[in-house]
Amino acid sequence: MMQAHRQEVFDFTLRYIFALSIIAILSLLAYFNLSYLIGRQAQFAKIINISGRQRMLSQQIALFSIYYKTKALKKAKNEMAKNHRFITTLPDLPESVQRIFFNAPYFLDKRVKQYIQNAEIFLSTRGGKNLTYILTNAQPLQEELNKAVFAFQKESERLTEEIESKERMILLLTFLTLFAEALFIFRPINRKFRERSRALSQEKQYADTITESAPAAIIVIDDALGVRRFNRHAEKIFGYSKSQMIGKNSLYNIIPPQYRQGHDKGVKDFFATGKLKHETRPLEMEAMRKNGDIFPIRISFGASSIESGSRIVVANIIDITKEREQERKMQQQSRIAALGEMIGNIAHQWRQPLSSIRTVASGIKVRKKAGFITDEEIIKGVEKINEYTEYLSDTIDDFRNFFREDRKPVSFEIDQVIAKTVSLTEASFKHNHIETAIIKEDRSFRHCGYPNELAQVILNLFNNSKSILLERKVEEKFVLVSLFKEGGTIIIEVCDSAKGVPEEIIMKIFDPYFTTRHKAQGTGMGLYMSKQIVEQHFHGLLTVQNRTFTYNGKSYKGACFRIELPEKEC
Repeated sequence: MMQAHRQEVFDFTLRYIFALSIIAILSLLAYFNLSYLIGRQAQFAKIINISGRQRMLSQQIALFSIYYKTKALKKAKNEMAKNHRFITTLPDLPESVQRIFFNAPYFLDKRVKQYIQNAEIFLSTRGGKNLTYILTNAQPLQEELNKAVFAFQKESERLTEEIESKERMILLLTFLTLFAEALFIFRPINRKFRERSRALSQEKQYADTITESAPAAIIVIDDALGVRRFNRHAEKIFGYSKSQMIGKNSLYNIIPPQYRQGHDKGVKDFFATGKLKHETRPLEMEAMRKNGDIFPIRISFGASSIESGSRIVVANIIDITKEREQERKMQQQSRIAALGEMIGNIAHQWRQPLSSIRTVASGIKVRKKAGFITDEEIIKGVEKINEYTEYLSDTIDDFRNFFREDRKPVSFEIDQVIAKTVSLTEASFKHNHIETAIIKEDRSFRHCGYPNELAQVILNLFNNSKSILLERKVEEKFVLVSLFKEGGTIIIEVCDSAKGVPEEIIMKIFDPYFTTRHKAQGTGMGLYMSKQIVEQHFHGLLTVQNRTFTYNGKSYKGACFRIELPEKEC
């Protein structure tokens, strides 16, 4: 009996050691597999980040070249060259990426080197040929760099799927081993094992919701409004540690006061209904760092239910400070381009008053010498000159106000913005025999936003119509502005009689740096910035289509730009 018991204990010990050995081996395999995955993901994340930066650097080189910012240009050129050497000399560069860099039809390696070489020559010589090369190739180069980034991402996804497949196999073997152990070894503690397994499974569901190495801040909150997860990137962006954020209502640390009421309502509504209000699209708003700085973010939401029946909300947050700065620079570039048009408008606005002043002054002088003028006539002449000079002064104020940057949203009348913008271009349009008309519904069109930015959009559309009407030498040159409402949406339409946009390019006209005019006549930024302003600053929509429209019984065919703005009060 004793010998049998000892044999049984020995057999149990052998089975126990064997089972633990298998678990240990599988755990080591899982550990090394996961370590390899994390290492490769980190490497790919660095490469993708550098590749993505190459796109921005290519645009910065073009921008700095335009403004002759030599120090910034040199820095951007050197960084782009350094990044390119790093990427192209990687020992295990994926084959798909190699084809983009070194094979037809892309030859991206050669194109990047030529782009950098032209930037270097331009730094030394200020050569117009090199500047033309840079501006011509900036956008195409960015598109090819996008393909390289996409290829890196695809390779990273493929590697991740391959390693995850191995991880699933290891996990399956682990479960089978555990099942065998539960049947033959650990049956006495089976109940405790199940309870512990459920707890681990719930924690795993929480852990699977976020990825610690994600290149964005990921914050998870539960139905008690407590922060459950706060990843490393969130620590980096906001300046708080996990220990400072994990807990109830700690989100107030990073939410500016003006957003807290909306945040509380949105979260409570979700936990009550299970539906997220903004699940389908990202939002752009502001957040607050630990040091009190307010900065812009883009945030998207996701939701999930966990095993206990509770719900969690996942917020994915990206710091868009640099993106906003780049947008501001591009908007400034667009404003500078519009300034050239405005100078021409000033010339047309001033021509008639200046001519009248000269006529009145000359008349007074001649009649005074001849002795045929009374003091009363001199006074009337001087008053007339004063009227003209006051008109010139008012014109300068109008143009100066047009380029004044809006600092905060205000309540304004849309029809007044349209009328003011049309008046600024009226003389130039008349000089070029272009008729304009405004039709609107008899109601108020108030909006909360940035009136000067909306004026810039309308001016860009007017300048675009004027250019194409003159370029095509249309006989009946006409621009119609329509203002009306559709439900809760304010609609502004600017239609011209220039026969429309060719179908092969109509999808490209809102792309940055795309223009059908010569580079000396257009930068390709006007329509791009107009779309950015409408959709990002006004949360509206800017589209274009070719169609036939009627005014005063006459039909015209041309491009119609449609601005859709949601009704909004300050």
